[in-house]
Amino acid sequence: MKFTKLLPNSCDFRDLIDNNRIYVDKTALICQIAKDEKGPYFISRPRRFGKSTLINTLHELFAHGTEKFKGLEIEPLWHDKTYKVLHIDFSSYNFLSEINFCDYFYEDLKQKFIELGFSVNDSNLSLKAPGLLVDNAFKNNHSGEEIVLLVDEYDTPLSAVLNNEKEFIARRDILHSFYSKVKEYQGRFRFIFITGVTYYSHTSIFSAFNNLKDLTLDLRYGALLGYTSEELEKYFSEYINNAVDVLNKKYHTERYTHDVVVSELKRNYDGYSFDEEALNHVYNPWSIVNFFDAPVREFIPYWVASGGATPTFLVNYLKQGLKKYNSNELQSLLSIDSTVNKDTDSLYPSIENISNIDLFAILYQAGYFCIKSAFDGYFKVGIPNLEVKKAYSNLVLNQLTKSQDSKLRFIEPFKEVLASGNLDKIKELFNTLINEFSYETVKKFNEACFRDVLKLAMLTFNVSASTEVMGACGRADITAEAGKYLYVFELKVTDNSKDIDTKLTEAKDQIIKNKYARRLTDKTVVPVALVLENNSKSRDKSDTPVCEIVALEKVSVD
Repeated sequence: MKFTKLLPNSCDFRDLIDNNRIYVDKTALICQIAKDEKGPYFISRPRRFGKSTLINTLHELFAHGTEKFKGLEIEPLWHDKTYKVLHIDFSSYNFLSEINFCDYFYEDLKQKFIELGFSVNDSNLSLKAPGLLVDNAFKNNHSGEEIVLLVDEYDTPLSAVLNNEKEFIARRDILHSFYSKVKEYQGRFRFIFITGVTYYSHTSIFSAFNNLKDLTLDLRYGALLGYTSEELEKYFSEYINNAVDVLNKKYHTERYTHDVVVSELKRNYDGYSFDEEALNHVYNPWSIVNFFDAPVREFIPYWVASGGATPTFLVNYLKQGLKKYNSNELQSLLSIDSTVNKDTDSLYPSIENISNIDLFAILYQAGYFCIKSAFDGYFKVGIPNLEVKKAYSNLVLNQLTKSQDSKLRFIEPFKEVLASGNLDKIKELFNTLINEFSYETVKKFNEACFRDVLKLAMLTFNVSASTEVMGACGRADITAEAGKYLYVFELKVTDNSKDIDTKLTEAKDQIIKNKYARRLTDKTVVPVALVLENNSKSRDKSDTPVCEIVALEKVSVD
């Protein structure tokens, strides 16, 4: 079988075209944006969603015309001349090192102006500031020719210092000064396009752009980044068929078909919607390309492995943010199968005070949540797919436990113990996990919070688990598959040891009454009643276990 080549790690348009790589053609939409209007335009999308490829495509188009666009949708539509392109990629800056951002940005910008043929005479500048350099460059070049400005990952300098208010403010002011000068010389720009992961409102960074066109929620461009179902079939059909062959060969089976593979791709990597009507649905392009590059690895969470799911700024903020949540607020973050109602403003984090950034907004813009449906200016927002559920479970579990490395010792035991069917070992395992939770973040559990924590753990440790699964006559708290067993857990929580027996009886009765054990499955169904007691003793001691499973019993339903 001869394949069109994949290059998972490349975002360079020219490289993709010159080397006959798969390029999913979005150029008709690009033409619609860039053909007549100057911008400035802005779009926000999560990491690994094709923003850099978009920027590189725009760079190629404006710098070289349609030379490399033969056969693409834009070729007969584009008739503009070529331009010098000022391309700033903040993701290329090494923000992990102790750099002076102002100096680094200034020197990078100066070098780019020089490469574009601008005469830069900065010897008389009182301050080496990027904004002043823009002023200097245009004042020393009177040709009047228009240039193009492309800014990739504009927010990286800010996100890198969310835990440092002084440095955040300093960088914010530097960026504001830069964009203010760009606005002052806007007549010298043919086109301006800016991308980022987050859109920081109330930072005044873009306040100079009173005409900024935000495409983030624009229905027309909901599929500009990411792959639609139609594009998946059009561009990757041969790879889908190859995955069928590889997976059937690996497992000596014929159960994998074209439709089965597509269904698994959808379950793991689809479900993203970014527009205000929730009409466009797209796959994560990074995960799709990496799956097809090595289907023998199966449907693993590629977004997590790339680092796209755990940017440093998000981890740092979670450390601070989760400590402020009460049990009800925490439960809302743990409930990964439900949706919450949000308006537009609540999806954009306000940075008037970086110590009070809305955690949900940060998580939404990082890609952990997306729009599920829209109604009258409000959105139902939830986790898009299984890959993100696993990433989110891992992220939150790491921050709730005492040590981020503590989970490593649970990976194998979780699967092995559940597959053994030994309830005593299961009880011991669950209690060992619970004891890892930090008293600073979890002071007590309610039933919903406890349920969701267990599910987070199971997903993190690659155990298939679901909450509120409908049975014959009701919804069980958790179902989990391991080996030959299908567990059906009914959970109860108490703050008083005197109520343990009562709670256990309630759980048993609920299993029997609602016929939770009646499941269409080829596995052995194990209904389990479980009682957790919140530790009411020594509340002031941080080394005291948050809670303990005090009863765990199999329920006879004969």
